Amino acid sequence: MAGRLVTALGSSFATAEAFSDTATLRHMLRFEAALAVATAAAGLIPKRAASVIVTACDASLYDPAPLGEAARRTATLTVPLVKALTQEVARRDASAADYVHWGATSQDVLDTAMVLQLGEAVPPLLKALDGIVSALARQARKHRATPMLGRTLLQPATPLALGQKIAGWASDIDRARRRLTESFGETQIVQFGGASGSLTALGPEAEQVMKVLAKQLKLALPPGPWFTQRVRVAAFAQDCALVVGALAKASRDIALMMQFEVGEASEPSGPGRGSSSTMPHKRNPVGAALVLSAATRAPMLAATIVSAMPQEHERALGGWQAEWPTLAALVETLGSAVEVMAEVASGLTIDTAALQDNMDAAEAAVLAERATFLLARKMGKREAHALVEQALAKGGSFAQALGRLETELADLTALVGYSPKFVNRLLADLKRR
Repeated sequence: MAGRLVTALGSSFATAEAFSDTATLRHMLRFEAALAVATAAAGLIPKRAASVIVTACDASLYDPAPLGEAARRTATLTVPLVKALTQEVARRDASAADYVHWGATSQDVLDTAMVLQLGEAVPPLLKALDGIVSALARQARKHRATPMLGRTLLQPATPLALGQKIAGWASDIDRARRRLTESFGETQIVQFGGASGSLTALGPEAEQVMKVLAKQLKLALPPGPWFTQRVRVAAFAQDCALVVGALAKASRDIALMMQFEVGEASEPSGPGRGSSSTMPHKRNPVGAALVLSAATRAPMLAATIVSAMPQEHERALGGWQAEWPTLAALVETLGSAVEVMAEVASGLTIDTAALQDNMDAAEAAVLAERATFLLARKMGKREAHALVEQALAKGGSFAQALGRLETELADLTALVGYSPKFVNRLLADLKRR
């Protein structure tokens, strides 16, 4: 596993903690403890044995290093951990050791641990995404009618309200967040099927064990095991990538607006933030850079999860084993993007003077369409188009070249058209959701 220095730009430390060695052992052992309680409640193992097993399910008692090394020899971390747990239980009570991991299989433990890790990592990210959307909505409301130069194909185009651009960011981020909330919810289920999905080892007590196990872990109980039915996992992975992509759209725009020669926006400042190792004058868009970096990685990580879906029979060979480390990397990547975008959204600064300067500098691009349609009302569109082209060819002030329209062309409210109303509609939709 790469060290924190290598992953510093691609992972939120807070999110990564949910997938740390300690957290992994803790969640796997939570399953084993809950299983002991459930099988004891069903009368399958002695309650005293269950008590000893629960006490031994303390992650601090186990060394991750040898467990990880041993996992490579069995293609599953469950085998060495269950062996270590059994030894720890036997040290406390030899008879209780016979009841460790009763009726379960390796994938029961690993899939449920993965689900529990998601349950630890994802809710704070969903809350942070709500904060991002709210911060952007406030900016959109503030700049509901602030005119700015529109840009298509990276070239000057007709004006729109800055609020519409920002509300568009917020709307898509919220749409992706809602999808992620739903798919995350569908992952919060226990995995329990035993050797091949029939729970034969538990006999008629299987139903009770399943219910108690799910209750102990505070997870939903699905209709059946999902050993090789991975749509839930794949949908969640795709939605993680969509959230990162939506954040990256806003980040791309902000980075372009931060260019020195554009100067329309800036990320929040702070000691050392955005500094260069060689150029003291620079204030780099570091938040945007980290989100865009995440957007480069997230789709491929999600694609790996989707490509692992065709899994063989009742237990996959290779596909399932590829999921856990990939999903951890994807959620850490999502965490990195959310963390930095939360800072950017709450501290984004807009330079309205620069917005106006850039519109003035691109006067023809700003005014040509409006002038054409104003003239077209009186002379037809083709003649109006030709007249505007003649005015453009003269150079100088475009508005003055079309003297009789100068006053109408100076009407900024008319220039942004329906844009402020689009802001209202986008914000109303956000509020409704």
